[in-house]
Amino acid sequence: MMEFTKKILALYCCFLSFNALAQNKAKLNDADILSIIEKNKPLKGALIPEDIKHRIGATHVGGKYFHTTEPFLVEGAKKLDSLGFGVCKLWFYKDPKGYQYNSNWNLPAEFSLTQLAEHPYYQQAFNLPFSTFILSTKGSVKNMINVKEEELKIEEQEYYELAKYFLKKYKDRSVSFVFQNWEGDWILRGGVSAKIKWDKDNLPANLDQRVKSMQNIFKARQDGVNKARSEIKNTKCKVYHAIEVNKVMEAMNGVPSLATHVLPFVETDMVAWSAYDATAPDPTGMRLYKGVSFLKEQMKPTAYMKQPTVFLGEIGIPEMLTKRKPQEVKDSWDNYLAVCLALNVKYLVQWELYCNENATDKKIMQPQFTRNEADLKGLWLIKPDGTIGLAMTYFDQILKNAGKKLK
Repeated sequence: MMEFTKKILALYCCFLSFNALAQNKAKLNDADILSIIEKNKPLKGALIPEDIKHRIGATHVGGKYFHTTEPFLVEGAKKLDSLGFGVCKLWFYKDPKGYQYNSNWNLPAEFSLTQLAEHPYYQQAFNLPFSTFILSTKGSVKNMINVKEEELKIEEQEYYELAKYFLKKYKDRSVSFVFQNWEGDWILRGGVSAKIKWDKDNLPANLDQRVKSMQNIFKARQDGVNKARSEIKNTKCKVYHAIEVNKVMEAMNGVPSLATHVLPFVETDMVAWSAYDATAPDPTGMRLYKGVSFLKEQMKPTAYMKQPTVFLGEIGIPEMLTKRKPQEVKDSWDNYLAVCLALNVKYLVQWELYCNENATDKKIMQPQFTRNEADLKGLWLIKPDGTIGLAMTYFDQILKNAGKKLK
């Protein structure tokens, strides 16, 4: 009887906590959110965390230029390290077409993700002293919105083997590897063009099948990672699985999406957000704040994580296209970082080291390259001529003042 009473009391306390949280959230209007962001801005005197380098990073893939004769993947990883970032995001696919410059991959016709991890180029990158590697990857499944049962078993096994490899290979090193998909809402919709636009009255007839298929594939991947972690105990290395979403604003307005139709039904270690739908129209960070909060409510964290964990898998400002002045660009980054600090976002991953997107009237594809910044949109830390962009000017200031206040 005593034990039963304790359980009832515990449930009642949880209810009170949840109710208080809900009431507090209801009181959080736009002015409240902007006030929270303001208090967390490093440029306005907020304390920059000691561990900030381990919470911010950038992606390196598909850039339209290079600066050394080293293999492109290795060059970029080394450059990110030299810039002071602790987080490195790489593409990790069986077709490494985003890393062609000065490279001879010499890959066999058939190989596993684990074999790819053993490739000398990735080995050189992984040996750099980053604290976290985020790998955008997938296994053998060809069509994520129509996956077959036998494919799920293969996918789970491949993620299991890859996770086990990292856990054993780096057992004496405090390093994390995060496996994630690329922008999942585009995958759910079957394309990225304007023709694929969804709204409440324009949805495919096989929506339920698409959703269920993606639920199954993410579960298989998470199960593979879980199995590896359960087997390999004595290791300093950590491996996680994340689901990346990219249409959060539409999800909040009732359009079916990964946020509403997958996250609540599939356990995952983390959720990544490719957050252009929040940042492109809003430099204040308010949409970003609301989106991160929404994702934390929607996701179903694994027991390994215990609490909802969200990070920004992609976030960038095209410096050649934006009409914002240099100080306005820095202020935007300060707003976005303030959101991350206020909501304890695990990582902010800038897109990207070297710009990968052509200007509207240009078409440069690897192995072609450019030395002219006007050929590109300006999603960079380092420009084609080797100088730093506005984003790097901001992040450099943040990294060099870890544990301090700028004012």
